[in-house]
Amino acid sequence: MPEPFVMRQKIEPNRTERLKERLSELLERASSDEEQVREVWDEEGLHTMSLFVEHAADGEYLVWYVEADDVDRLIEARMDSTHPLHDLEDDLMAEVLEDPTQTGDVEPLFHGVNPNRPQEFVAKSMK
Repeated sequence: MPEPFVMRQKIEPNRTERLKERLSELLERASSDEEQVREVWDEEGLHTMSLFVEHAADGEYLVWYVEADDVDRLIEARMDSTHPLHDLEDDLMAEVLEDPTQTGDVEPLFHGVNPNRPQEFVAKSMK
């Protein structure tokens, strides 16, 4: 069963709209080459990635929800990647996050997966 992983990263003040714009651009590029994205995700063992903005009293945070076969494998494959979309993602994170290396400390307590969930590859904006 895939491992869930959650990261929480503080967004620079007044950079949330820029984050949304850049993510939209990144998604558009990824959508134009879904086959390549599926190959990268397969190599990483990545199953699910969802991004959220958390609006908190002390600022706004980018929250990542990820499911992967093995989080260490995912991180290693991501660090070794030369895929252009990863370069765009790195530039985006450097531009809008206070510290792209800070991921928070989120402890998973429960993860359930419906065995009948759809098995198709879909990447879409939630706006």
